[in-house]
Amino acid sequence: MALDKELTKNTMNEKIKRTYEQYWHERIKESVGENNNEKKPGEIFNTVSSVLTAGNRLLDVGCGDGSFALNIKNKFCKIYGAEISKEAAFIARKQNVSTSVMDLNLSLSYKNNAFDAVTCLDVIEHLLDPGSVIDEMYRVLQPCGQLVLTTPNIRNFRNLYKLIFKGMFPHTTTDTFVWGGGHLHYFTRKDIYTLLNKAGFKKISFSINQEQFLLSKKRNLIQFFIGEKMFGEWFCASITISAYKES
Repeated sequence: MALDKELTKNTMNEKIKRTYEQYWHERIKESVGENNNEKKPGEIFNTVSSVLTAGNRLLDVGCGDGSFALNIKNKFCKIYGAEISKEAAFIARKQNVSTSVMDLNLSLSYKNNAFDAVTCLDVIEHLLDPGSVIDEMYRVLQPCGQLVLTTPNIRNFRNLYKLIFKGMFPHTTTDTFVWGGGHLHYFTRKDIYTLLNKAGFKKISFSINQEQFLLSKKRNLIQFFIGEKMFGEWFCASITISAYKES
């Protein structure tokens, strides 16, 4: 029975690898000719950059093509990446990200206490066992090291409207390469807080992009009346959470 389970898991992992290899192949092909240095960082990158403390060594779990590294390259002496797609990892290395190809559903192939900071941006919703990955990120962090993690917010009012009034389960991504953009799990702020707390993380806090209030009077007004915490719970499409490994 145990052997059957292991074979099933390995088969699933191989299918996942092929799926994301194809996804990145198509994505990279579409971006040929674009200048990454001219791309404006998105709201998620801006939010993460604003809360990420500078240090020596950073690991970006699920680094993709290394786009995030371009936004925080001045904050760290060395940036490492863990990525399931060989083609995406090849591009990331061109961005000066020391990238290793690995199945993120398994353990991270780094030593204990290896990094000052770890980022994981919109990745855990794609993984079979998010709790196991969070445990691994805790392991590779140095004592007092920082984790900054993002994931879509299923509690966003637009998602609830679609579920309650239209009777359709909301897709929390615009990716359409597989059903639901490959999202296997859906999280609220409390879900993520619980997972991080269980793994041993301390000083857990949520952040939202403050620039949105300068760009939208409507958002600014809503935030004024309901408070920043409730605004993040109900009106932000993404969850950004920072936490620290205990000393």
